Amino acid sequence: MRHLERQQWIIIGLCGLIVAGFVFLRFYPLMQRSAEIREVRRIQETDVARVRECAIELPVLRRRADALRQQTRDYARSVPENRQFAELWQQIADVMNRYSLTEQIVQPGKENIGRTVNSIPITIQCAGSFDQLFEFLGALRHFDRVVRIEKCRLANDSDFAGRLKLNASAVVYYQNYKDSDS
Repeated sequence: MRHLERQQWIIIGLCGLIVAGFVFLRFYPLMQRSAEIREVRRIQETDVARVRECAIELPVLRRRADALRQQTRDYARSVPENRQFAELWQQIADVMNRYSLTEQIVQPGKENIGRTVNSIPITIQCAGSFDQLFEFLGALRHFDRVVRIEKCRLANDSDFAGRLKLNASAVVYYQNYKDSDS
């Protein structure tokens, strides 16, 4: 009987080795791979949820982009590619003459160089009635080219005849693409 018992122990040992081999060589690696796949799937589900959120926001962003395109469609005209100061000076002089302003001075300052946009400060001086000066400043606002008034000072004439003197500091802009290529 001892011999049979010994064979049974050998069979039980072999079965244990087979089970241990299966667990360590097949089952455990498959469990690790399954856990990795679950983690990858969780990450992908999170990414899909983010993509869905972005897809919901996409129409809003397209509307914003269209609105910005509409707002900036006249950029090249309002901020030209070169100085074109003589044309601007002539426009300002024409508007001053249209409103019968006197003592006209339009004088450029030292230009400021930027990376993509340069600016030229200008000094504008003239005299006229309040209505004339108000109309003049309104006309500047409606130019195709951007003219930004930074300071505006009105002073009475010394004889108090209803005439005012305007002393304004403004800035005009133009594009500068020379520096962005280098």
